[in-house]
Amino acid sequence: MPGDRDFSDIIALLSNCLDAFTAALFLWDEHQQVLTLKTSHSLSKHLVTNAQFSLEDGGLIGWVAKNNQAVAVDHFDRDGKTIPYYRNDENIKSFVAVPLPAGKGVICVDSKRQYVFTTKEQKLLHGFATVIENILGAERANWRHQQLRQLITMWHRTDALPADTLDPIPYFGRLLEQGCAYLNAEAGVVTLAIKDGKFLQPVAVSGKVPPGLVQSSQPVDQGLIGWIYQNRKSLIVPKFRSRARLPYLFSATDGIGELGALIGMPLAWNPEEVAGVIAFFRRTESAWGKEELGAIVSVVRRATLVLQNFTLRRELALVRNLDPVTEVCNLDAFDRVLSKRLERCHKAGTNLGLAILAIDDLDSLNTRVALPDLAPLHQRISAILLQGLRRRQIMGCLEPGRFAILFEEETPAHIHGHLKAMVAGVQQEVLDQMTGMPRLQARFGFALFPQDAATSRELWTRAFQALAYRSS
Repeated sequence: MPGDRDFSDIIALLSNCLDAFTAALFLWDEHQQVLTLKTSHSLSKHLVTNAQFSLEDGGLIGWVAKNNQAVAVDHFDRDGKTIPYYRNDENIKSFVAVPLPAGKGVICVDSKRQYVFTTKEQKLLHGFATVIENILGAERANWRHQQLRQLITMWHRTDALPADTLDPIPYFGRLLEQGCAYLNAEAGVVTLAIKDGKFLQPVAVSGKVPPGLVQSSQPVDQGLIGWIYQNRKSLIVPKFRSRARLPYLFSATDGIGELGALIGMPLAWNPEEVAGVIAFFRRTESAWGKEELGAIVSVVRRATLVLQNFTLRRELALVRNLDPVTEVCNLDAFDRVLSKRLERCHKAGTNLGLAILAIDDLDSLNTRVALPDLAPLHQRISAILLQGLRRRQIMGCLEPGRFAILFEEETPAHIHGHLKAMVAGVQQEVLDQMTGMPRLQARFGFALFPQDAATSRELWTRAFQALAYRSS
């Protein structure tokens, strides 16, 4: 919108040209559905400088705007509410008003003299209305250009962000920054469901939000975000009408405070799989334009695609890295972890223990026991071993009956005692309970980096040698 100074100069020129008592420009506010006094040039001391009224309450000015027709009064026999921008009666005798094209407003002049505005002067007033409309049209075109530029910039930057990211949280943060800048929103948040969908966790934010909000746990049955997640529906609110019951984003104690306007949409790749919610909000009331909503829908689709890809990649990684029966790391995944930890221990100068735990003669049962009956036995053994794991310990399944365990920064005595306790647990709770089968025995062996081996291959060799030694 042009500055007030631009319009003021035009209206002052109009007033001087027509020798008016008051010249005024009213513009139509589409959002509030009122005519607002944009600028004026007047000799009156009773002018209402912030005049604003509906079409019905606007007297002659409202009539001109509503009917899109000019009006000219050569001789007033009364003043009052027919000219609504005066506080007191100014004894106006002549009045002319013309509408701006396309119902954008009204330009008017008045005088304390009768029959002062000739036909020529009325044509001049129409000319000024055309000039003002041209200025408004140019400014609307410029505003539209800027809006489209922001939209294209947001789409370009959003599309440039990697959709195949291994960590979606930084991606969501950058996505929120772009969305907030385009919407002129005060803040945005991405929330994901945790604990089987019973709670929501904000994982990425942009703008002014409480510092403790990220990574907090929020109840799913409260707040606007919870409503969006549970109902799997978008929520577009330009104005919260009820002030008696203030709305809140997550809960009454989330620290966000009063909301004015909100856009919230579920992150869902199908109606039954809602992973979370993305939301933008303002503190003040504000209408969301159709183009803004369309742009944010595209952003949400992009975010949903990224989240779906990440979830799929994680699921595929789990499938590739887990043993299908015991649900612990398979040999390839365990060996990758071993190499990474060995490199870390080498740099830090700490030790790393590799233990092999074996169930003697378990392989021979494959020839006498059907696999569906043997699989629960594998699962039971792995479950007992997993219960005995501590911090920084990881277990992998090498083959049926053989497991590998990593011990980081532990002494040989501690490793030996830990393994002995784990073997005893498997022996007592699983192997000794088996009836009608050959008696099975659990044993272990381990090697330590860097005392026993310098590489992962040597560590594997020495651990298996220790296992064979204990067997003999």
